[in-house]
Amino acid sequence: MSRSNVACPVCEAGASAPYAVVDGYPYYLCGGCGSIHIAPEVIADMDAGVALVGEYASEYWEQERAGALERAAGASLCRAGEAILYCRRPVHRFLDVGAGPGFLLCKLQELLDTNGEVFHGVEKFPPPYAVHGTNFHVGSVDELEGTFDAGVCIEVVEHLTPKMLDDLVSGIARVSAPGSFWLFNTGMPEYVRNEDPAYLDPLRRGHIISYSLRAVSAIFARHGLRVGGLPGKSFAFCAEYQPSESPTFDERIYQPVAENEDLLRRNELFYYAAFETARSYLYFAEYQERTRWALSLQGALQAANLGC
Repeated sequence: MSRSNVACPVCEAGASAPYAVVDGYPYYLCGGCGSIHIAPEVIADMDAGVALVGEYASEYWEQERAGALERAAGASLCRAGEAILYCRRPVHRFLDVGAGPGFLLCKLQELLDTNGEVFHGVEKFPPPYAVHGTNFHVGSVDELEGTFDAGVCIEVVEHLTPKMLDDLVSGIARVSAPGSFWLFNTGMPEYVRNEDPAYLDPLRRGHIISYSLRAVSAIFARHGLRVGGLPGKSFAFCAEYQPSESPTFDERIYQPVAENEDLLRRNELFYYAAFETARSYLYFAEYQERTRWALSLQGALQAANLGC
């Protein structure tokens, strides 16, 4: 493992200390923004066009095929439902950013949008087995027409250098309606440190950076998007474009925008999957907070008793 600190390429202000070596590539933890990133020279190479796993190479997509199918019928579907539930404006157009093979888009249309009026997906480098159905756009976000009210970006951010992420966010801002809600599913530093150290994976999955909430907040703010954490989730965050209100997640879950609840209830099972998923993570976050409070109280009492 490298023993020297480096300048953080994410926040460009903090100093990053050696964190781990994965497949021969050193990763660093920034003492400023808290992000975990691959060596800066690798990031510079990627910005110059050198890709660790190829530019969405066929080998990468083939190994992702089974996982993409599974997520489209499970976790990713729930994340999309949550984004609609949380959004504080009526969702008439929804975008899956980095849609990959389009499996999630197809599932959303199958369940809620058989006429293809609401759900869209965009993918710059689709795999050979991609489902090029209704509203599946090949290209960049900033090439899309019109605006969107909500969307998801699932397992994309961790592949991007800071420059690539800034470009993506710029495109999302361009197609965002005021108050639009975006849910980003990506392993953040707490997730990597406490739940899945193997998430850092430069060669097979191309996971080069675990962005912290502080880091993405600064990047997104430059483009008019306010970032926030999602209760109970160390693997996701949200962003709203020019929001006019700041409701709690209790309000978002239990008092959703009527049109959005109606959209989800086009399939009652899907509605309850989204609602119960959102609620369970909210309760988990509250449990974690109560546990931290109890442990801190216990520590204070023990310290007081020792001082007697």
